[in-house]
Amino acid sequence: MGHTPFFFESWYNVERTVTLSIVGYVVLFTMLRISGKRTLSKLNVFDFVFVVAVGSVFASMIISKDVTLIEGVAALATLMLIQLLLAELAARFPKAERIINGEPTLLLSHGKFIPGALRRERVTEEEVRGAIRGEGVTRVEDVDAVTMENDGTLTVAWMSKKPGDSSLVDTKDPVEDGAKQKP
Repeated sequence: MGHTPFFFESWYNVERTVTLSIVGYVVLFTMLRISGKRTLSKLNVFDFVFVVAVGSVFASMIISKDVTLIEGVAALATLMLIQLLLAELAARFPKAERIINGEPTLLLSHGKFIPGALRRERVTEEEVRGAIRGEGVTRVEDVDAVTMENDGTLTVAWMSKKPGDSSLVDTKDPVEDGAKQKP
């Protein structure tokens, strides 16, 4: 029983890989352009599964000698069709949209953390404070709400200006840490 060579078997295999890479890339690029911007937006679970599956099919099509170009293109087209159909269902039916994409989770409301929501989403108060600082807000109490969106991003909405704790409490002051500032 023979083993597959590590470095080189034949020029045919190299030519096949290069040709399928080029043709596959053009096909994938064309299909993604046809499928629309939704396919390339921030990834929620639905989009993530699609991207992983497409990457796997594309890699198999290029590398596996058992997968022909037509089989690979058919698999890519099938995945695109499933993605388009699910996106259409989500756009037309709110219940389907909630099942497919999930729902955003409120993590902080009126300056108060929601511990149960933080635990469910496995997000720390420090991560929420970081998102608040990222929006240029220095006090948690100034924030009306922080929501974890379906794609995992944290959205910060603020309105009030109340006295209270700063969102900077989990940051280190370089002066207190022993760093010397030059005059």
